[in-house]
Parts: sequence; structure tokens; C-alpha cells
Amino acid sequence: MDRDDRPSEGFDGESRGRKSMRVMSYNMHHGVGVDGQLNLKRIADVIGKEEPDLVGLNEVDICFHRRSRFEDQLARLVEMLGMEGVFGPSIQWNRLGNFPPRRYGNGLLFKGRLEESANHPVTGKGEEPRAVLTARIRREDRDVLVGVTHIGFTPWIRRAQQRVLTEQCLSFRGPVLVMGDWNVLPDHPAVTSLSPPLTDVLELMGVKEGTYPCSAPRKRIDYIFCSHHFRIRDGWVVQTPGCPSDHRPVVCDLEW
Repeated sequence: MDRDDRPSEGFDGESRGRKSMRVMSYNMHHGVGVDGQLNLKRIADVIGKEEPDLVGLNEVDICFHRRSRFEDQLARLVEMLGMEGVFGPSIQWNRLGNFPPRRYGNGLLFKGRLEESANHPVTGKGEEPRAVLTARIRREDRDVLVGVTHIGFTPWIRRAQQRVLTEQCLSFRGPVLVMGDWNVLPDHPAVTSLSPPLTDVLELMGVKEGTYPCSAPRKRIDYIFCSHHFRIRDGWVVQTPGCPSDHRPVVCDLEW
């Protein structure tokens, strides 16, 4: 169902107030679209149009590579969107002198107050390094623990990331959100093993649209999971004409 065709009850201006939260997960492909063009503003426009309160980002470059012109992409998105940001590198190369390190990994944009954050690397021989970013965000007089990750391809690194998610997120007694690019379909154990205690938001809402590849999405490999502290009001895959990334983002509306 197209987003404009869905009923808006509960999420028009006033009712998207204190008790609601809009969450997005987006693999932004370091701002390079399917046309091969680097354009971070297109990514910011996709995010800004949805007006999210929290955005988990994958494949973010910070002074990392000429492919992104060595820009601090998270800082730039913070500036363009008027949100706060925190970053967790999967890859970090330190440089001599006063040059900033070259970093690549996961980011979180948010509205609220950051109470604490941590990055949990998962590395091993023969596999691209991965990490789980966790952040405790204060919103509406409540704390929510958010985990953002980009799941690896090999079974062992998936299991290692699942262990980190379990240890760092599922032990939290309050509201929990976990999101990111899982690189697998919804029936894969890497997804189904999270339920319970977490719910795959789009699965619950019956969303069948794919998120990858953007130009002809055949597979849903991007996810938002939430704990029982939330009521899921809606969830959808965002249509992104021109495909500013090779993924389409997913969004949901939650109530406390």
C-alpha cells in the first residue's frame, strides 16, 4: 500500500506528539546512488521527507575515502537535518599527524538527549570487520536503548553480532529498538531468533515490499525491531525515486 493511501488517524500533527516516535533504518551506501553519483543531499532529502525521530544508518563514511570526498558524512547530515548524531566505526584507520582517522560504519541520528553510547567491534580473519553501535537516548522523560548494525555474510560473524546484540541490548529492562541491514530475508534464523523478545515491525504489519536493490527491490533485508514496550502503529518501505542509495529505507510509527 502506498503511504499516501494509508489512514492517517493517530499520526496527524497533534497526535504524533509526546507519545509517538517515528523510526527509520537506512543503508545509505555512503551517499552514492545507483547512478554512481555521490550526493549526500539526496540522502538528507529522503530522511527529511519522512520526519523521523530516530534514524539508524549503515555504510557511513567519516573522512574515509575519496569515494565520499573524505567528508564527515554524519556531521553533514546532522547539519542538514537539524538532528543529533553518534557514530560507531566498523573500520578505522588512524593517520599520522593531526589528520582525523578514516572511519566507516554505522550512525544514529536522533532527536532527544544522548545519555551514553558505545561501539562494539566484531572482527575476524577473512571477513569485513563489523560492529554494533548502541546508544541510550532520552526522549519524553523515558530512556530507549537503540542498537544499529550491519550484519555480516558468514555464519560465524552473524552469530558473533547476535551475541553482542543479546548482551548489550536484550539485557536492557526498558524500551529497545534494533535496526539495520541484516543481509538476509525475514525467514532467516538471524532474523527469527530475535523474536521474542523483539518484533520485526514490518513483518507484523504484513509489509511484503523489498528494500534491495533499490531500482527493482526483490528482497527485504533491512529491518526495525522493537521490544514489547511499544505499540506498532504502522510500517512501510520508503519509495525513493532516482535511488540515491542502493537500498530503500524502512520506517515505522510507534507509540510508547
